[in-house]
Amino acid sequence: MRLAFWALGAAALLSAQDTRQVAEPAFPPVCARLAAQLSANATGMSLPSETVTDTAAIQSALNACPAGDAVELAPAGPFNAFLMAPIALPKGVTLLVDAGVTVFASRNPRDYDSSPAQTCGTLTTAGGGCVPLITANRADGAGVMGYGTIDGRGELPMMPGGMPASSSWWDLANQANVSGSTVTQNCPRMLQISNTNSFTLYKITLKNSPNFHVSMGASSNVTVWGIKIVTPYDARNTDGVDPGYSNNVTITNSYISDGDDNVAVDGNSPPGATNISVVGNHFGDGHGASIGSYTLAGVSNILFDHLSFAGTSANSNAAGVRIKSDVSRGGLVQNVTYSNLCMQNIRAAIVLDPFYTAGATGNLIPHYANITLQNVHATTEGTVKIEGHDSNVPTTITLDNVQMDNIKSSDITQEYVSYQLGPDPVNFASMLSGTGVTVQNNVSTSNPPYSCPAALFAPIAGELIPGPSSLQNGHTLTVQSQIFTTKAVPYQTYLTSLKSNPNATLSIAAPTGTVTVYDGATAVATASLSGSPLVSIPLGTLSPGGHTLTAVYSGDATYPGFTFGSYKVGVCNLRRVGHPAALRSCVW
Repeated sequence: MRLAFWALGAAALLSAQDTRQVAEPAFPPVCARLAAQLSANATGMSLPSETVTDTAAIQSALNACPAGDAVELAPAGPFNAFLMAPIALPKGVTLLVDAGVTVFASRNPRDYDSSPAQTCGTLTTAGGGCVPLITANRADGAGVMGYGTIDGRGELPMMPGGMPASSSWWDLANQANVSGSTVTQNCPRMLQISNTNSFTLYKITLKNSPNFHVSMGASSNVTVWGIKIVTPYDARNTDGVDPGYSNNVTITNSYISDGDDNVAVDGNSPPGATNISVVGNHFGDGHGASIGSYTLAGVSNILFDHLSFAGTSANSNAAGVRIKSDVSRGGLVQNVTYSNLCMQNIRAAIVLDPFYTAGATGNLIPHYANITLQNVHATTEGTVKIEGHDSNVPTTITLDNVQMDNIKSSDITQEYVSYQLGPDPVNFASMLSGTGVTVQNNVSTSNPPYSCPAALFAPIAGELIPGPSSLQNGHTLTVQSQIFTTKAVPYQTYLTSLKSNPNATLSIAAPTGTVTVYDGATAVATASLSGSPLVSIPLGTLSPGGHTLTAVYSGDATYPGFTFGSYKVGVCNLRRVGHPAALRSCVW
């Protein structure tokens, strides 16, 4: 992946808030391998393929799998797709989706009904009418992994009777928004993790969920590493990863672009949220690195570090740093650090808002204490809103090396705030004043703003997919790489395109150019991109010994080039050719 810019800083901070020492996960052994029996292209599957799901086969394999193993969904020749209705992950079992495979979520609301009332896919006053596509409840040690994709298809018409209806899941969400607060949409989440210890999300791509992509509650020791979430910024309520009221959670090395919070921590229920690290990630479109809006049970010890926010200029809802609550759901949010952040085209760059919901009533007063922003740089103009609730409950915040390019005094809203500045500069320090505002200026350096290179915001990344860790001398090796885009076409733009182009998709322009694999400093093979993110690169034979392979994308007129991946393989000169134990011992 394209995360070298962050790697050194993030590695040292992985245990700073999550109390675990978090290491990169690995794929577990496979207990069952299911071969795809459906085919899909860039626009999805044909209508006849939408009627019979693979759900029973997948669920049966998961139920039969021993804890610690995985059910693998694999391609088979021209077949590269599965159609799935809701499943439940058993304790200790992983769903593993191979590169080149897409798991398509069913579009039939009846598959998701949470009760006989059959309200999924409708507007109701209460909500809660749908079960998630994937449920992990009391599923300790379970996971979802792989270089493949799970596509929620929120943009496509629902199919309640086997034929497309007139509206999609996202249309339903928009209808609820137009109707105000009187109704809510009943749309399924993609993955719900509840009451679970030691869950792992690794490498998987999640797209176009009808509602939240990943939601957690009352869970602990959760690792989210190297995933990709790609959904349009105008797909309403499509949060990326919501740790919710959980503890010891790490989200790292991931790309998240969606239509709501990129990450949202909340304290909705006891014991609240604590010890959460969100480090070394690239955020595209979305509503930022968020806390709230439910904070009544408390939120503490949260680290957001080494993050980029690459918004879209047309998106006026883009946010960066964001803490939100109100008197109907507020509580204490404390010991929160936002550090080493880069932003571009983020309209609401900094938001600390204790009045999130207009007209809210209650006595649960939001209190934001010991909030730190350090090494934060917004490279385009954005707004700053920092407020406390009142003179008795001010917000206390430290600003250290915070640079908002092109900021004006009219961009800043503030009241009942106690600021500590420094030791590095804050370029809008002279604008910090207002009702209940106090400033202690401890700036003692003239250090430059935090560096944010332009390539950091490019919506592209890559994976070098590892093969075997060892092979015999004389055997050839082929590796796979993925060059993927990390943003989507806006939903309304897609709908407009459909009127003239029935093959329109949510994908932005595909990268062109080449991928070259290096063995150390030596280029060993190059392959051209042909429109598909996945490319196979034959390397031939490698000499005996240890090899570290990396990859370089050439770049093109739209996307910059970059280096990505690291794959170690040992080539063994064995006398006992084919002896498994000898090959396993030959590892570098």
